[in-house]
Amino acid sequence: MLLAWPALACAFAAPHPGTDEPTSTRAAAFDATLRKVTGPESLDSSSDAYDADLERLRALLPADDPARDVRFRSVYCGSSKWKDIERGLEYSDTALKLARDARDPASEARAILCRTNYIQLTSGTQRGLPEVEKAIALLQEGQEPQLLAEALEMRGDLLSLLGEQAKAMLDFQRARAAYRQAGIDREVEPLMLSMAVAYRRMGDSEQAERLIRAALQRMQDRNDWEGVATYLIQLGFLQGESGSQDKAFATFREAERVARQHGDAYNRNAAMLGLAEAQIALGDPDGALAMLAQARAGFAADRDTSNDDMLLMLTGQALARQGQHTAAMERYRQALPLIERNGNDRYLAMLYKAQAASQEALGWTASALSDYKRYADLQLKLQGKMRLEQGRMLEYEYEIRRRDFENRQLRAEADSKQQEVATLEAVRRWQSLAIVLAALFVALLSSLAWRQWRKSRHLRDLTLLDPLTGIANRPGIEREAARALDASARNGTPLSLLMLDLDHFKSINDRYGHAAGDKVLRATAAVWQAQLRGRDPLGRIGGEEFVVVCPDTTLEQALLVAGRLREAAHGLRFDDIDPTLAVSVSIGAAQARKSGDSCDALIDRADAALYRAKQQGRDRVES
Repeated sequence: MLLAWPALACAFAAPHPGTDEPTSTRAAAFDATLRKVTGPESLDSSSDAYDADLERLRALLPADDPARDVRFRSVYCGSSKWKDIERGLEYSDTALKLARDARDPASEARAILCRTNYIQLTSGTQRGLPEVEKAIALLQEGQEPQLLAEALEMRGDLLSLLGEQAKAMLDFQRARAAYRQAGIDREVEPLMLSMAVAYRRMGDSEQAERLIRAALQRMQDRNDWEGVATYLIQLGFLQGESGSQDKAFATFREAERVARQHGDAYNRNAAMLGLAEAQIALGDPDGALAMLAQARAGFAADRDTSNDDMLLMLTGQALARQGQHTAAMERYRQALPLIERNGNDRYLAMLYKAQAASQEALGWTASALSDYKRYADLQLKLQGKMRLEQGRMLEYEYEIRRRDFENRQLRAEADSKQQEVATLEAVRRWQSLAIVLAALFVALLSSLAWRQWRKSRHLRDLTLLDPLTGIANRPGIEREAARALDASARNGTPLSLLMLDLDHFKSINDRYGHAAGDKVLRATAAVWQAQLRGRDPLGRIGGEEFVVVCPDTTLEQALLVAGRLREAAHGLRFDDIDPTLAVSVSIGAAQARKSGDSCDALIDRADAALYRAKQQGRDRVES
C-alpha cells in the first residue's frame, strides 16, 4: 500500500520533502495539475494515469496553503490507492469538513461524491443516493458544469442499480447536457457505458449492444485497453443474459486476456467473475470454482469487497452443480445480507431461486416452496418495473415497444416456470402436494399471461391515444381536463393547465424530414412523461402542441412543473439526426377559477399565455 495512514487531519497536507522550487512556481504547477485531474482530460484517463496525476498533485501541494489543501483533499480521497475502506471514509469525512469550513462548494461536492463511493461499499447502494443528492444541490448554480455532470451520472448509476432505469436515463441525459455546457462536445465514455448498462438492465439488449460495440471500436482505435476490457465485460454479461453462454464465455475470456496483458487488475478480476458465471451455466462447476478462487484472491489483494455478494452466490451455485448442497446453502446464507443491503432485487431473485433448488435437493420441501414463492414474487415485481421503465424510454414507439417487451417477458417467464416444474419432477419426484402446488403456480402464470394479452389488445384499440407518441390525443386530453374540472369544482381543490408548443418545429421537419420530426415528438413526449406525476395527464392536441392537466395544483406550482418540462426539453440530444439539434419549448399556464370555469375557457386562457410566451421571444413560461 502506498500510504501509511498517519493522523488523517493532517495527512498528505505537506509536499514531498527535498523540493526547493519557489512557492509561486509550485502553486502554479499545482493549479495546472488540479485542472488536469478535474477537467475534461480526466474523463478519458486510465485509472493508473489518473492515480499518477494525483500523486503529482500531492507532491506539488505548497506548504501552509489551506485553500489549496482543501482542493487537494477533495480529489485525493478518490485515489484508488486507498485500500482500507474505513480509512478512506474517514479521510473523505475530513476532506468534507474542511471544504465546508472553507465555504468551497466545488470541493465540498467532490468530497461528498468521493464519500458516497465509500458509503456504498460499507452500507449499500441505497445509502449512497441521499449523499449524491446533496452534491447535486450544491452544484445547481451551474458554475461547475462538468462536476454537475459527474454528479448526475453517479446518481443515474445508483438509480440504475436500484432498478429505476427511466429516472437513471433522465439523469444521464442531463449529464450529457451539462458536459456540453462545460465545452465537452464528444461523448464521455463512462457516461455511454452507464447508458449501455441501463439499457441492458431493462432488457433492451439491441440498444445496449449497439452502444457497447460502438464504444468497443472507439476504445480499440485509441488503444485504450482498460476501456476495451470494460466494454468486453459488459458485452459478456449481455450475451449471458440473452442465453448465449458460449459467446459470453468467449467474450469474458478475451476480456480477461486483455486485462491480464495490460496489467488491469480490477477488470481481470471482474472478467473472471463473468467467466465463472458462464462456466456454471455451461455445466463446468470445477472450472468455475477454480476461476472464483483466482478472482477472490485478486479482489482480496486489492482489498476490494464490493463483489463479495457475487463471489459467495456464484460459489454456492458451483457447489450446488457438484451436488454439495449443504455447502452451497452456507454460501447463500452469507450472501443474503450483503445483497439485501445493496437493495438489488435482481440479485436477490437469483439467490432465492438458487437457494430453493438446493433446499429441494436436500429434501427441505417447505423451505424450497417458500423460496420459490419469494423468487416468483420478486420476478413479477422486477418484470412489472421493467415494463414501466421500458415504456418511458425515448428510442422506440410506445405501442410497439410495450407489446414486444411484455410478450417477450411473459413468454420467458412461462417457459422458465415450466422448466422448473419439469426439473422438480425429474430430480426429486416431489410428493403429490408439491406437484399440485407447482401446477397451480403455472396455472396462475398462464392466467396472468392471458389477462396481460387481453389488456394489450384493449390498449391497442383505444381511440383516445395519439398513435405517434402513445400519449392522449385531443379527445383524450379534453376528456381528462373535463374530469379534472369536475373534481376540482366538487372538492374545492385547485387545478391548473399547461399549453406547450415546441419552438420552430417546422424548421426541423423542413431541414431533416418528417421522420426526424416524428422522433423529436416521441422523445419529447417521453421525457415529459418521466417528469410528471402519474395523475398529471399529458396529451398531444395537434402538430407540435401539447397539453398537461395538473390536478391539485396552484398556478405557482404549475409554473414550477413547466420549468421542469422546459429543462427536460433542453436536455434532449439527437446525435443520430444532428449533434447540434436542440429543442426548446414555449409554455402557457392558467389556473381554473374558483367561481367556476369551463374546459374551453381554461384552455383559451392557457393558450393566450402561450401566445405571450411566443411573442416575448419563445423558450419561456408565461401565465
